[in-house]
Amino acid sequence: GAFGAPGANGADANQPQQMTQEPPLVTKIDELEYRFVFNSCAVGMAIASMGGAFIDCNNMFCQLSQYNKQEVCSMTIFNLTSRVDLQHAFDQISQMISPPTDTVDQGGPPSCLLRGSMKHRDDLGLSVTLIKGDDGIAKCFCVTLIKNPISPFDPSRPVPATPDMVIVGGSQLSSSIGEAPQKGQAPGNMSSPAYTTG
Repeated sequence: GAFGAPGANGADANQPQQMTQEPPLVTKIDELEYRFVFNSCAVGMAIASMGGAFIDCNNMFCQLSQYNKQEVCSMTIFNLTSRVDLQHAFDQISQMISPPTDTVDQGGPPSCLLRGSMKHRDDLGLSVTLIKGDDGIAKCFCVTLIKNPISPFDPSRPVPATPDMVIVGGSQLSSSIGEAPQKGQAPGNMSSPAYTTG
């Protein structure tokens, strides 16, 4: 019989079946596949230059922040940072790109959490991580959307913003709509976007 039936290709039905070989592991993807993965990711993610200007963002970043890609790419990290946290944001990002003063590894790439300010969203913040190349030289920032931290000094791990937080037609899909602002969160006009030139 054909298609692996007993006796196919001269195999005896009483002999154990030969194990099929595992497909090779993918160790590299091309640009088109990378773009698909980036845009299919369930986490809102953007890439920013070393100066903080957004270069690219994925679909989830646009859906969660309520900005289209063109709008995002015309802004900086600081435009999406709560005004009350701007000085802290400048300080943290400056510290991230400055050469380390000691050789102790901090256990991962340098990052900071910032309370966000996006259109009609006061529940989203930013996790900004410095990305270095193989040569150890800083290349860009990876910015992911997170649930707004209580303060810029919040020691807890960031909680990624998820697809259930997308606002559709004026209502949020998650049960967090109508929740009171988090303790220490800036009130209304204090969390509005700060506009700086990129």
